[in-house]
Amino acid sequence: MQKSHKRLLVALLMFFGLSLLVPGVLAMFHPEHAGLNTQLADQANQFRALHGMMAGLGVMACLACYRIERERTLVMGIGLTLALVVAARVYSLLSDGLPDWLTLFYLVIESILALIFLRYPPPVDNTRAC
Repeated sequence: MQKSHKRLLVALLMFFGLSLLVPGVLAMFHPEHAGLNTQLADQANQFRALHGMMAGLGVMACLACYRIERERTLVMGIGLTLALVVAARVYSLLSDGLPDWLTLFYLVIESILALIFLRYPPPVDNTRAC
């Protein structure tokens, strides 16, 4: 694996991981209602669980940086997850209307990261014994 490829993947995975981990953990313990009625215990529980999953994906992205050469499947899985998030955001954009600029910015960043993680994952490690 070329050093520039490795550095790029590690930097993007760390950026992505921390950008999910920190807000995910914070929102688990101090959820913002974002204009939604989360008075019901079931709804509050669902929002906390979603933030917990967001933090968990951030942890996986950060852990993938540790031995990036052996994490091809994990990097591609993160890319696929991001591609599904992008598809959901685009569908929402078409069916629900135009969101604010920050959401559109997230859409662009998530699209770029999904493309990089899916098109340029770590190469297959042929040195490991199966």
